[in-house]
Amino acid sequence: MLRYDMIRDAIEVALQNEGYEPEGRRKEIAFHMTDWLDDLKKWQSFCDDPNSMDSKQVEALLTAFLLHVPNHLAAASKLMLGVPVADIFEVGALSNDD
Repeated sequence: MLRYDMIRDAIEVALQNEGYEPEGRRKEIAFHMTDWLDDLKKWQSFCDDPNSMDSKQVEALLTAFLLHVPNHLAAASKLMLGVPVADIFEVGALSNDD
């Protein structure tokens, strides 16, 4: 079982040691890097045994992961690095158009 509080604390301490201010920014980065860890565990479980799920379960896993994780990573990237999300693969990832 992951200890999310310990992971968040370790991230916050590391960022403080590297000069990231203010404290609220460190806390936000740590939140955005940990809120989706349950999604990551489920993805890792599937990757460890790809035959463990039927197609409906895989679809549900992908849907949940893709709806939750990218926005957290985008927020952490902007908060920590000042780097916004870019559509580097040119698939319209930043557009609401289909």
